[in-house]
Amino acid sequence: RMETLREKGIVSFKIELTPEEENSIEDIKIEKRLEQFNYYGPANEALVQKLIDHISQLEGNTKEVIGTISGIVAKVAEGIQKDFNKESAWVMVRVTTPSNEFDIPRWHRDGSYLKSKKGTWQSDYKLVFTIKGAPTRFAEITDTEKYKQLDEEVTTNDRINYDDNREKYNEEDLKIRSNPDWEVAIRETESISRNQATMYLVGSEDAKVHSEPPIK
Repeated sequence: RMETLREKGIVSFKIELTPEEENSIEDIKIEKRLEQFNYYGPANEALVQKLIDHISQLEGNTKEVIGTISGIVAKVAEGIQKDFNKESAWVMVRVTTPSNEFDIPRWHRDGSYLKSKKGTWQSDYKLVFTIKGAPTRFAEITDTEKYKQLDEEVTTNDRINYDDNREKYNEEDLKIRSNPDWEVAIRETESISRNQATMYLVGSEDAKVHSEPPIK
C-alpha cells in the first residue's frame, strides 16, 4: 500500500477490529463535544493513558469501553508509525455531537504541517479514520482553473475574517461552499467503507481534496 500511496497520493485500507472493539464502538455514548485532543510522541502506553484520560470526559461509559476505544486509536497510530519507520506520531482526536455544519461539504486541500531541517514547509501524509460515524469525503479535481478560483476564495476568507468576525466568516464560508461551480471543479470519489482508514498527501499542489462528512 505504501507504493500505491506514493504513486497516487492516496490509499484506503481496512482496520481489522476485534468483536470487543466492534461492540465498544456500538456501545460508546457521545453526548457532548470535547476539545480537540493532540499528542506528539511515540505510539505507546503513554498515548493510551492520555487517550483514556481525554475520552473519559464522556459520561455514561464504562472503563472497558473507554479503554477499548483508546486502544483502537493507539493501534492505528502505532501501525502508521511503523509503516513510515518513524519514532513518533502526531495523534489528533475529534469528538463531536450531531451537527448540520458539514451537510454542505467544505472542500479543501491541507497545507503543510511540518518544516524540514532547512526551515521550509514540506509535503507529507496524513491519515484519517472515523471510529463512529461517516468517513471523510474525497474528490478529484476536474477543472483546475475553476478549482483554483474557488480555493482562492476559501483562502481569502480564512485570512481576512476568521479572527476578526466569526459570524461574517461563517456567512462567507457558507456562500463559498454553496457555489454551484464546485460541481464543475471537482468530482466526489466513491465513499470510504466502514472501518477503512485513508492516508493522503498534504502540503503540495497535488494534495488531495477532501471534506468533513455530514455529522449525524
